[in-house]
Amino acid sequence: MSFKLRNLVAATLAGSLLMSFGVNAMADSTDDIVNALISKGVLTEEEGALLLKGREGEKEGQAKAMKKASKLTISDAIDNATVYGDIRARVEYREGEDSRSPSVEQERTRTRYKLTFGVKTTAGDFYSDLAFAMGSGGRSDNATFGTTNGANNKDALLVKRAMVGWNATDWLALEAGRIANPLYTTAMVWDSDLTIEGLAEKANFKVGNTDVFLTAFQAQYEGDRRKNSDGSITGAASTSNELLAFQGGAKFKITDDVSAKAALTYYTYTNDNVAGNGVAGAFTPAVGNGTGLGTNPLATNDLSIIEIPAEIGFNVSGDISAKVFGDYAFNIDGDDRYKAALANSTGATNAAIAKAGNDDKAWLLGVGFARKQDKKPKQGDWAANLWYQDVGAYALDPNTPDSDFFDSRVNMKGVVLKTEYNLRDNVFLNFAAGHGKRKNDDISAVGAGNDITLNLDSYSLYQLDMTYKF
Repeated sequence: MSFKLRNLVAATLAGSLLMSFGVNAMADSTDDIVNALISKGVLTEEEGALLLKGREGEKEGQAKAMKKASKLTISDAIDNATVYGDIRARVEYREGEDSRSPSVEQERTRTRYKLTFGVKTTAGDFYSDLAFAMGSGGRSDNATFGTTNGANNKDALLVKRAMVGWNATDWLALEAGRIANPLYTTAMVWDSDLTIEGLAEKANFKVGNTDVFLTAFQAQYEGDRRKNSDGSITGAASTSNELLAFQGGAKFKITDDVSAKAALTYYTYTNDNVAGNGVAGAFTPAVGNGTGLGTNPLATNDLSIIEIPAEIGFNVSGDISAKVFGDYAFNIDGDDRYKAALANSTGATNAAIAKAGNDDKAWLLGVGFARKQDKKPKQGDWAANLWYQDVGAYALDPNTPDSDFFDSRVNMKGVVLKTEYNLRDNVFLNFAAGHGKRKNDDISAVGAGNDITLNLDSYSLYQLDMTYKF
């Protein structure tokens, strides 16, 4: 067969095949078709090389045209960029009651919304996460409808995360900046909206059939440290406070249908005499039936906490699973925290704190059921978790517990139900309900108290929301 005839046959066959694929398939499949014609003997290798040589120019032209047509460009150094986020609408009802006689009740019914918008990138062994959200407070990304008294002011997006990470090895990652909490934990100890500001180290590897994880972070917790050349320390933020955390854990199979996960975590604060949120002095709960929560209710003095979260999962049938989960926390320095509260009080307050005693433990126990059809969320998936928790007054850092259950307080106990149903792959309907009571009546339920301002004796919360993820 002559060269011209071969080219005619090749062009005819290639054209017929390419027309069946469409324009995008043409760009991707021409090389494969020419190679197939060479393997069938329709073209020689020299003839195929000539055709492919012409294709190189076409590829470059198509790439330039596509890049020019694109309205969004990123640095050539970036391998991949993923935009993500969610929009949530919520209605909630909160009710609190104190122990005065007659008791005072406080109710809040709010319609709220939340927006999170972020982008993650990868560049070789480096990666980043930049996210914006509403809400200037660390434990809430919500905005409440009608809070501007009819002015209809717009809400601002604030920096929620700004992190750069490095995959130093295939099992070790290092992160710096404002980071998503890397620990395996529960809402009893950490509000899920909180981030870490500092450094984190995450190691994940296998030992036999066990997945082992080792995690640590060094977070700047309060201010910066200032020191003059003569050795003196000056400035309002000179007594800085760092929170250090170290966690080791494992996930493993017990049988084909039963798995377990557990961890041991230790938290410590570098400045033992610094309170949270810039308040100096010892954590001291209030007493009696008044509205006060105490002196320095967010102080972080005398906190060295051990936390042990754990769960056991069961495959019930097909895509239905169940789990039993829990968390236990113990403040090693709880007795010192209690004694500091005694030293910081006098008279009837001192007597009441002494009567209440040292309660330096917190625990949570719950059960959950879920339907999960795939690794990614699917329409028709659902989950339900029910748990009971009991938090002592001196057990935890009062700056970190979940702001919903129970209103960011310690010295509270109660039950929580949280459910979720996937209306679509990316649309979630959630319902949550909880009821709690003050654990020890001699002292206050201490905490931020941002949503219900009473010295709580009992507390209830109901939430219904819909989330659209993109």
